[in-house]
Amino acid sequence: MSRPGEPAVPRRRGLRALPPRGACERAAFYCEENVHRLLGRPELEARRSWALLVSNASRSVAMAAQLAGPPPDGLVVWDYHVVALVSDGADEALVLDLDTTLRFPLPLKAWLAASFPLELEPRLRPRFRLFPAADYLAGLVSDRSHMRNGDGSWKAPPPPWPAPGSGAGLPGTLMDWVDLEKPGPGLVLDRAALAVRSFPS
Repeated sequence: MSRPGEPAVPRRRGLRALPPRGACERAAFYCEENVHRLLGRPELEARRSWALLVSNASRSVAMAAQLAGPPPDGLVVWDYHVVALVSDGADEALVLDLDTTLRFPLPLKAWLAASFPLELEPRLRPRFRLFPAADYLAGLVSDRSHMRNGDGSWKAPPPPWPAPGSGAGLPGTLMDWVDLEKPGPGLVLDRAALAVRSFPS
């Protein structure tokens, strides 16, 4: 059932049901790895899917409706965030954000409107790097060093699975990709361009 004011997620014949949020692996503060695990699930194999990395030049993106943010608005400032997108079968995308307090999944336009307040000052506004799922799955490299403090302790406990590290076919590491000013894989978009982009099935 949809929450009041949230559009219903369209259902298309021939598409395997997406996994419920509770069935997805999630380690808090390791969104890039959570999405890597999510995109590898069999439920997504029959759909076109993508990874969407959110950041900006200041590495300070304000996002609302996040589990890590305080109520009532769940507002938090991330240096970066990563979610999964899947085609809904009608040239539009559904967002699978494992860190949102919103419905899961949620149509892209509704997620953008609820997650990124329009009145944000420029340094807090999002930009995006969009990857086909196959590229993200094959290319993600992270040694988790960005999650360590200066004394080597963890900022947040690491996931129980091995860190992703094959890097087959794509240049750079996770933190290279987060730098949207640096040339790299994927397509860099602003909010307006992402909102009108087609996501064919």
